[in-house]
Amino acid sequence: MIKHISIFLLFILSTFQGNSQLTSRRLFSIETSKLMGLGHFNFKMAVNSQEVIAFNSCNRPVVYLIKGGVILDSIQLEYKGCVRNMEFDEHDNLLIMDNEETTIYRYNHRTFEVEKLPYTKPEDWYILQNHWYKFFEIGSIPTFYNNREYLQDFYYTRFDYSYNLYLNYNTGYIYQYAYNFIRKVGNRKTYMALKKEDLWFSDRLSNKCKMLLIDLENETAVYYNRALILMFENFKTGQVLEYRANVPKGEAVQVDFSTNKFQTKIWGVSDFNTDRIIFSEWEMVK
Repeated sequence: MIKHISIFLLFILSTFQGNSQLTSRRLFSIETSKLMGLGHFNFKMAVNSQEVIAFNSCNRPVVYLIKGGVILDSIQLEYKGCVRNMEFDEHDNLLIMDNEETTIYRYNHRTFEVEKLPYTKPEDWYILQNHWYKFFEIGSIPTFYNNREYLQDFYYTRFDYSYNLYLNYNTGYIYQYAYNFIRKVGNRKTYMALKKEDLWFSDRLSNKCKMLLIDLENETAVYYNRALILMFENFKTGQVLEYRANVPKGEAVQVDFSTNKFQTKIWGVSDFNTDRIIFSEWEMVK
């Protein structure tokens, strides 16, 4: 089981690593049996503009819509297995990618209908999310080649290339991240030549990170890596803050964090056991 990670511990980490800009607050808890069945703890989540959390566990083909600790609704999935990605688009419709990367499902929050959308190339996922991606020629951005013959057993993709993109809704800037760097792609129609200040470097970054918040002015970012660490990094001062989940050795766990289009907070599972799942929020304070 994951032990409780207290706000006090986060405060202690902040004290020893400088004037941290990441704070946390516990929101609510829900009985584990209401959200997931028996099996490993593997979660995916997304958050809309009204702070409604979409939550899925690998062992139950249902996405739950939660706000303030209350389950408002649920979406029955037509397939069994893990959800690879979930994001709300700019109109608060929920996009769900199956783990096999064959279909994207879009849940309309007004009509409550689920439609199946073609997923033929990596660009499709981004184009569906908002008009910035839709009207940007994503194909002009350099891609990363996936050698599927040498991928690790736990990671599968049917595509030969990937992008790893993040959009700052406040500025319209698109960012790309991979091993050791974040680079600003720009907010024009096509990819432009990079300037020195458009590249940030860190040994902690990889293409399996999940970018959550970027503050261009202060050169800071918050991201989640697949080692179960929520990272705050200041690329100007070198300050790093780690939020570690205490996962017992041998336990198969995959928790998740998400932000919404306002990009001022992060929501995630801060603790869980066989009885309850605890949700918290994190915030970058300028």
